Amino acid sequence: RATRAFVLYAFVATRWCHWAMVASFALEVEYSKSARASCKQCKAKIDKDEIRFGFKAKAPEGDEGGERNHILEAVKWHHFLCLPRAKGPAWFKKHFPASAAEAVQGLEALRKEHRPAAEALFQACRGEGPLPPPPAATGSAGASDGGESPATSSGKRKAKAEVDGAPAAKKAAGLTPKEHAAIALAKEQLSSKGAAYLQELCKVNGLPKSGRKDELLERCAESKALGVPPTCPRCEKVKLKFSVSTGTYSCPGHFDADDKVFKRCKGPDAAAELKRTPWNELK
Repeated sequence: RATRAFVLYAFVATRWCHWAMVASFALEVEYSKSARASCKQCKAKIDKDEIRFGFKAKAPEGDEGGERNHILEAVKWHHFLCLPRAKGPAWFKKHFPASAAEAVQGLEALRKEHRPAAEALFQACRGEGPLPPPPAATGSAGASDGGESPATSSGKRKAKAEVDGAPAAKKAAGLTPKEHAAIALAKEQLSSKGAAYLQELCKVNGLPKSGRKDELLERCAESKALGVPPTCPRCEKVKLKFSVSTGTYSCPGHFDADDKVFKRCKGPDAAAELKRTPWNELK
């Protein structure tokens, strides 16, 4: 019985390795159809009509993987500026041709003024150019070049409402390409460190120590490049969580040891002044 089980395991493992070697990838770009999808890199929501990039693994022709192939071929969407952080230049060069027109599906469906930024982003992902800023204005592909899409119009109304006294003060200035490059450099410098080392770095900087190594790496790289996020001014219990793609701070909440319950927090307040503190290395 043990021998049969081993033979079956070996067969399944061989099939999976074969699939991994011959599978290819597809890279897509489009305007987000809704605000339901989350970025696979930063975990924040992708706003409706925002340009998003996604890649998926394609099963080899003739491979009848059923549900497995259906799951693996699902598109993993990313914010515009989160895409270069998802994979390294070597990975993009290995799996896609050098030309953005050949590699990126859906490029022609973008508005003319948005295509150069999308092409420049692809080249930056390959390590062949600087990281471009995201398009200044987003909208559906069907919108006219001179008009406004309904989503853009509603977005302006929402922005006006925030100026009149709502949560817009939670937003920090958007990150520049230089700041994104600094995060990428810090990530590269820390990538060889183990999870235990990264946890110690988090500890000395007052950051959460939980999570997988990739989560610890993202947390440390961001704080090393930009400074350590401030403590929530409302609950004064935990460091604020920062979204690299949206420039937004939010409080993750905390566990109350006395009441033995997890308490949510709506901080920071709209008028709060948020300032990062210097990063501390291990001594």
